[in-house]
Amino acid sequence: MTSRTFRLLPAGLLLACGLAFAQNTPPSTQLAQMGGAMHAAAKVCGDYSEAQLKEMKEKQQQSMKEMGLSEADFEAAFNAGLERGSKDMATISEAQRQQMCEQLRSGPKF
Repeated sequence: MTSRTFRLLPAGLLLACGLAFAQNTPPSTQLAQMGGAMHAAAKVCGDYSEAQLKEMKEKQQQSMKEMGLSEADFEAAFNAGLERGSKDMATISEAQRQQMCEQLRSGPKF
């Protein structure tokens, strides 16, 4: 994954905390869900073009494929995380949204 992908981690982790993961959900599925939630945050913050978001998603999908997650399962998990992340972003205050976006921008650069 690129350094830009890792910059999404702070906000993505905040959103992912709200995602309900079943205990028997494979780690690759959980990561795909988190990727979807991070994608939702990145869209709201507006720091990434659609092309950049697409590229990050494709790289996440490839990583998850290497972990044994099928393309169909990745899409389902990613979309579930995206939907939940979008709902979460719609329910937080503008101040919280700005804070989350600032965390995205100042997050660690791996």
